[in-house]
Amino acid sequence: MHAIRLFCSAVFVTLVLGACAGTPDFVRLADTEWQLVEVGQQAVDRDAMRRDAYLLMHGDSQRVEGFAGCNRLNGAYSGGGENLRFDSLASTRRYCANAMAQEEALMHALERTTTARVDDDMLTLFDRQGDPLARFEARPQR
Repeated sequence: MHAIRLFCSAVFVTLVLGACAGTPDFVRLADTEWQLVEVGQQAVDRDAMRRDAYLLMHGDSQRVEGFAGCNRLNGAYSGGGENLRFDSLASTRRYCANAMAQEEALMHALERTTTARVDDDMLTLFDRQGDPLARFEARPQR
């Protein structure tokens, strides 16, 4: 009887820890302003943009907002562990000659994101094949 109880306790602890193991990355995404540093394996051309591109994911509502380099963006996000999806993304429709290619690359990267990883202060978004799409650096909120 003692062995069964010990076994059940061990299984329970393993399941609980396993379920929580992926949570920290997803939790760390929320309520942090992530400044874009690379998209499509190309460093961001900060001179081409009106101001720095960033994402801010609100943990309480699972909404995302940000700036893509020329236009504001918003939408929803979902996931858990390393899984991350952006849904219902929308942006304003301003045209900025120098920033449009980079902005389109960012929006395309967000649409293709399936997983994310946080290493120290760096957030990397990946596609279904595990290829990096974009990298962001955490910065203090304004």
